[in-house]
Amino acid sequence: MKSIITYGIGYGKSREMAEINAQLDARVDKIKIKKLEKLEIPRCELVESKKELEKLKGDFSGIVLQNCAKSDVFSCLAFGVTEDKVFIGKGKAAGKKAEEQAIYEAKKAAGDKLESLQQILAEAPYKKDQYGCAIVALILV
Repeated sequence: MKSIITYGIGYGKSREMAEINAQLDARVDKIKIKKLEKLEIPRCELVESKKELEKLKGDFSGIVLQNCAKSDVFSCLAFGVTEDKVFIGKGKAAGKKAEEQAIYEAKKAAGDKLESLQQILAEAPYKKDQYGCAIVALILV
């Protein structure tokens, strides 16, 4: 099994437009992502690849974390890798707290068996009179 991780940022005059633009940037606009039942998956290769996502169509399991606001916005997924599982931590905030939250959750879930820690972070800096949206996602393929 392989998991693709991606990120995207978008801006717009409305929250909805910023979200659509971030989904287009992350290349998750043409697939449906069914929410994971637990924030853990079997150990697999984590690959960051927007090009591979462009080829996908249909339904996939995964997680999408987005944050839209009229300020600096951050979204982060952290992956605590053990011998047989990947534990997912998530964080979204108006500052770098998103990264801290995600890393803390992933480390806590993996516990003493943590072998490595990976993460993906998206930041949409403030733009006057615009909503910003930051999206991070993991898709199981």
